[in-house]
Formats: sequence, C-alpha cells, structure tokens
Amino acid sequence: MEDVITPRESIQESTISVSIDEQSGIGGARRSAVALAGAHGLSGDAVGRLAIVVTEAATNILRHAGRGTIMLRGVLVGDGPGVEVLALDKGPGIPDIARAMRDGYSTSGTAGQGLGGIRRMAQAFAIYSQRSGGTALLARIGEEHQTGAPSIDDRVGVVCTALRGETECGDAWRIVLDGHRTTVMVVDGLGHGPHAAAAAATATSRIALAGREDAPVLLGALDGAMRATRGAALSLTVIDDSSGEAHFSGVGNVDGRVITNGKTSHLVPQNGILGHAMPTIRASSVTWPAGALLIMHTDGVSARWHMDAYPGLRAQHPAIVAGVIYRDFARERDDATVLVL
Repeated sequence: MEDVITPRESIQESTISVSIDEQSGIGGARRSAVALAGAHGLSGDAVGRLAIVVTEAATNILRHAGRGTIMLRGVLVGDGPGVEVLALDKGPGIPDIARAMRDGYSTSGTAGQGLGGIRRMAQAFAIYSQRSGGTALLARIGEEHQTGAPSIDDRVGVVCTALRGETECGDAWRIVLDGHRTTVMVVDGLGHGPHAAAAAATATSRIALAGREDAPVLLGALDGAMRATRGAALSLTVIDDSSGEAHFSGVGNVDGRVITNGKTSHLVPQNGILGHAMPTIRASSVTWPAGALLIMHTDGVSARWHMDAYPGLRAQHPAIVAGVIYRDFARERDDATVLVL
C-alpha cells in the first residue's frame, strides 16, 4: 500500500515592490516591511532587525546606484514565518564584495554597519554584483530561534508583481510537494486587475486538490474549473525525483526552461486560453539531474535573457536568480512573474 503523504506548499504570495529613487522611498520600504512582518506574526526583535536591514539596503541603493527597488515577500524561515528582502539596482556594482563584507566597513554610514551587518542579522543572505551591471542582494529575516528541516522556500525564488497602479496581481504561482513529486504552476490571468486576479486565484485554489496526476490531466481539470472566469495562460511542470525527469505542459504564454551545466532545455507552451480555447494538450519531458534549475515566467518578462550573460549567477540562491531576471527583463505594461526552483 502506498504511503499517504500530506502535500506541503510554499507561502504563495505576491511581491511588494517599493521604488527607491529618493529619500522618502527608504522610509516607505521600511514601513512596508514592518507591516508585512506584523501580518506574518514576527516578534519585535525580528521586526527590528528587518527594519534595519531594509533601511541599510535601500540607503545603499540610493547612495551608490541612484535608484532601484526593494522587493518584499513572506517566506518560511526554518520552521516559522519570515520576510524576504530583495534589493535590486542597475548601478555600478560592487568592485570588491569581500572588502565590502568586512566588519566595520559600512558602504553608507548607517546603523547596520554595511553589508556585514545585513548578513549578521539575516537567517539567509546572498549577494550578486557585476561591474557596471548592478547588484542584487537577498536577506531573509525570521526568528533567531527558528530551526527545522529545509523547507521548499529554501529551494525557491519568486518575484510576482502587479502592474503599476493595480492593487491586485493577475499573475500567481503555486508549488506543491507530494512525496517524490514537485508540482510547479505559474498562471497569468488574462489582462490585469481584479478579474485577472480572480482567474489566477481559481487556478491556485484548485491545483492542490488535483492529486498526483500528470500535467496534461491537471490542465484539463483546471480548464473546466476556469470556464466561469475570463481565462488564463498557465503552465505546469511536474518534477519526478525518482525518475530524474521534469514533465511540462502549458497553454498560453508562460514559458519555462530547465538549465543544467552547459545546457538549456526550453519548455514551450501551446497556443490557447485555459478556460476558453483549450487545445489538445501534449506534454514534453526533459531530464532533471542534481543541481538543475527550473525557471518559469509570464509574458510580463521578456524571454530574451540568457544565463551566459551573468557569470556565476546560476550558482546563486534562486531568489537572486529570479531577482536579476526580473530586474533586467520585466516589462512595465503588465503583471510580471519569475519563478526559480
């Protein structure tokens, strides 16, 4: 008899984006971070550390790059909630990261004592910088006592943002772990705003109930559930660790790639609209070796990116990879999502 394994999921949440192009943006980013931490129940100590980290990261952006973005998202840190801070800019880069990380070296003169201070206050930290190509910094803040086995969020990086001026995001995503299977879904509700968000929410609410089905079967079930909505583009990748394969099916314009050492396999969806103009679904399969990356994104992100243009990026934390692709290839006219597993 097969063991019954309760599916586990990541915190499925849109990203809060705060522009840093003037002094007031620093305070705005800090207030947004504190509010998000409060919504996730973080303690006063964790909120205090988060506020310092955001202030330091935003100040660095303003002073050294002139402008950039602070991205905030709820995540799991150990066995409890936390907040992810992703600081992105297209400035001159950091010529000597090792020197910038030394204790007592503050790039901005703020209370956090520079990048070393951010690293000490964070449960997870990573940084990637290219000379004349900008910097991406990751810090995840949770409770200091939190422990536990690695969660799915340790393997995932996501940026999922609404079109500027909209309060609801028409893109959404979900990851479900069930035994040796990992099901990854990225959905783009048609258009943007509340109706697009409603279509995406229908998909995310149904995917966890679909069971251990193949990707084409899952898409068929989702198509039926979404006929009362305006429809969506949606792609699924089902990773089977026991066979070392990733199986992909998609309808619309949510692209995917599996990247291994020296090789990129493109996962191409079919034309159509889930819920309205459903084609006969086919699946494609690629190998999924140890160390592979799955990258999926909606059409709010240009597909013109190439990993070869970013030496060393593939080895970075998935959140850094997602942040760099979003920073350099997001389109301003639509919701935008990049997911990296």
